[in-house]
Amino acid sequence: MITLKDVKVSFKGLEKPALDIPFLQIGDGVKLAVTGISGSGKTTLINILCGLENINSGSIMWDNAALHSFSQMQKDRFRGENVGLVMQDFYLYGGLSALQNVLLPSKLRYFCVPKTITKRAVYLLERLNISRYYQNVDMLSRGEKQRVAIARALANAPKAIMADEPTASLDKESGTEVVKLLVSLADEFKATLICAAHDRVLIDKMDCCLGLEKDKKVEASFS
Repeated sequence: MITLKDVKVSFKGLEKPALDIPFLQIGDGVKLAVTGISGSGKTTLINILCGLENINSGSIMWDNAALHSFSQMQKDRFRGENVGLVMQDFYLYGGLSALQNVLLPSKLRYFCVPKTITKRAVYLLERLNISRYYQNVDMLSRGEKQRVAIARALANAPKAIMADEPTASLDKESGTEVVKLLVSLADEFKATLICAAHDRVLIDKMDCCLGLEKDKKVEASFS
């Protein structure tokens, strides 16, 4: 359960908060689409939910964990253990294989990557139809690269998957395939799925939708 209370996010040069959230609650296992025009706060919401961006006031609770009170190091650790991030830019490392890219975050966390994570990484790549997972990622298509990014996000079995326009840079066919796989894997891993999206195919696959509007307060509960 993720609960936000009296949250405000302001940026220098803006008269009004970029986000003003008196109350927002997202239940365990919910698939939530976050929609709105550019500048409505979709990316900012994703960022504060996982601790990539700070809030000016209020609280963000993940069950009993007070994310808003964590140091940056604690937020980074919490995100690594609980959140799988999928962005429209893949952030893959050229020169490394698909499998090496998926395992890279775990290599930064562990002296020796547990065999369970390596096994899960291989399973995810095969599940996502990346059979050439020892091949350099530079040789993969854009759709395949996004699927590698999804496998990386899920390698540590996160409680929540957060995706920011995950199909924005893909063609329609690749985007539709990525949507189906993302939703299917969220079900399989029993993870909460929160997607900032314009893609109607993606939005329609979600359980519910939160529409953000500039200068409008957010009060909603999804379960």
